[in-house]
Amino acid sequence: MSTGLFGSLLELISIISGGLAKLTPAQLGLTFAAAVGITTLCAWVCLHYVQLWNKRFQLTMTHKVLTALACTLTFFFVLAFAGLAFMKEVTLARITIWQATIKIDPVWSRETLHKTYESVKKIGKEDFSNFPSYEVGVPISQSESKLIVAETYSNEACKNFDAQHPFLSKVVWASPNVPTRIVQEDVEAYFKNKQGQVYPTERAVDLAADHIKTQLTQQAPRVVTLSRIGLVIAFLLVQLIPFGLIGYAAYTDIRSSFKSA
Repeated sequence: MSTGLFGSLLELISIISGGLAKLTPAQLGLTFAAAVGITTLCAWVCLHYVQLWNKRFQLTMTHKVLTALACTLTFFFVLAFAGLAFMKEVTLARITIWQATIKIDPVWSRETLHKTYESVKKIGKEDFSNFPSYEVGVPISQSESKLIVAETYSNEACKNFDAQHPFLSKVVWASPNVPTRIVQEDVEAYFKNKQGQVYPTERAVDLAADHIKTQLTQQAPRVVTLSRIGLVIAFLLVQLIPFGLIGYAAYTDIRSSFKSA
């Protein structure tokens, strides 16, 4: 399992846990009761269904262990199915926390400033004589430079979110970027109101966060539906393992008894 897939799985489990925490005590009790009931039913059926057509068949320890593992996973599948109901609320709260945290991250700010400096310098529209290094600052007198600053900060914020939230980033986008059109419109709106000569980096982060929230709000219902379908399929596949092995063993036992008769 790759690091990215493992990180996505951990975040999904965390989101489900957060969703379960939003249930009322009564709802949580019913959810656990349903999980225990479905798990118990699956265990009983799995351990006894072969008795319908092979009463002398005896389960091995391997069969019992596989059944126990399948039932344990079934218990958590039921909890996950319920926890996904609050995916939208939980994820929006996580984005808000990330939005506040990245603004005070000195490492991210320094690295992004360096990238902005190099990007503006590359277009050759600014005088860098008074800006020997990125620590001094970035000259942004030209409209192209202002757009580069906004675009670099917003896109680097998206990439940071991509790294920090591997599961949610797969929900939001295929590539971690804010569309240039959105950034350009925001830059033009900001300077049209003459709010200052420098586009605030915090505004670029907020722009990225708003874009992420918008995309997540649009995608969340589909993701919840697909995730629940995935849980049902996983449940069936997990149950198929002990059911299939036990059924095959019972069938083999009948065949051997017929041959020896």
